[in-house]
Amino acid sequence: MMRRISWMPLVLLAFQLHAGPVIVDEHSVEHIHFKRINPNTVSFEHGMVRFSVDNSASFLLLAFDDIKNVNAVAFQWKAAGTLKKNSEQHERSRKGDDAWLRVGLILEGEPAHVPEALLPRWMRQVRKTLKHPSNRMIYLLPGSLHAPGTSWKSPFSDDVDMVSVSSSETTNGWKQVEHEFPEAQRTVGLWIMADGDNTNSVFSSQLKNLIIN
Repeated sequence: MMRRISWMPLVLLAFQLHAGPVIVDEHSVEHIHFKRINPNTVSFEHGMVRFSVDNSASFLLLAFDDIKNVNAVAFQWKAAGTLKKNSEQHERSRKGDDAWLRVGLILEGEPAHVPEALLPRWMRQVRKTLKHPSNRMIYLLPGSLHAPGTSWKSPFSDDVDMVSVSSSETTNGWKQVEHEFPEAQRTVGLWIMADGDNTNSVFSSQLKNLIIN
């Protein structure tokens, strides 16, 4: 009897041969909070990060020492609970701008000059933590209401592109994402986030096996 072959580990292995794993733990990232928004509870265990979201939002910032040319990103994720988004239009609006998980590439570029005193605290923390200047970001959004491959501008900033990415089922509720960019993205860091503050949502989400190529 022919044994059934699972192709997903083979695909992931091929990706890993040409890519580098990203360590996401309490030593490699900074947990940044927004003013007047309750932060998520974030925990790390055995190479996995877990966000507990309760009408809350905050993010993990990982700064690269050197600028990386990123051609592709892969990761595994899963989530449980309720994210109260009801349509693509709602998801594009400020009231619906929440996500199970956001894996953001912080891109190289000179930001517009704004006196530091006028910047919100979280933005001052970002600029202080990053080792290279940035003026744009791309969010990869698994579990989006938009069709995979769809992109749109953040309702809060035209400097942030949102991209819906497809997921494939693996084991124990985990889903695999593998996204390739049309061209290399000059990346100075990663912004990893879950948020439910705009939709009053309560859920948990987990991330592991984050790889960039």
